[in-house]
Amino acid sequence: MFKRLAAPTLALWCFVFAQSARAFFDPPWITPASPTAEEPVFVNIYGGMCDFIVGAAGYPQITQDGNAIRVREYGFHYEPGDELCGDGTGTVTVPIGRFVPGQYTVTVELAYIDGFGTPSILPIGVVPFTVSAPHISAAPVPTNSVPALFTLMLALLVTAGALRHRHV
Repeated sequence: MFKRLAAPTLALWCFVFAQSARAFFDPPWITPASPTAEEPVFVNIYGGMCDFIVGAAGYPQITQDGNAIRVREYGFHYEPGDELCGDGTGTVTVPIGRFVPGQYTVTVELAYIDGFGTPSILPIGVVPFTVSAPHISAAPVPTNSVPALFTLMLALLVTAGALRHRHV
């Protein structure tokens, strides 16, 4: 009797918990991975199935309070097993700005309307990142170009003329 019930019970248990894997957002990440003050910074959000981001007026909402940045996207979040689940996955990339050197934290959220018609917020993730100073490379001074040689010769002639008039 136990053997006859074990297999269907196990199958039902696997089916119920397999459904919960349909809704997901991976932890967000920023690009470039090590930004400098001269580069724009983007946050990337990968997810799908029962959780997805859609374009809506007024979104994304990006706010900054000191070094804390909040990105709120609009989309849909369906509980596992819901027939309204989509079947695709994808990555949304959001430009969040250029920043002065320092340490920052970006919090990513999803605004959605739940099954009861209530506005809700789903936290997706928090990403700390550091912005470094821009890389400054020294530019070589062109000393062997035609304008540089002409300027050098002119300076030598002016100096020689000034010295000649001094000794006369």
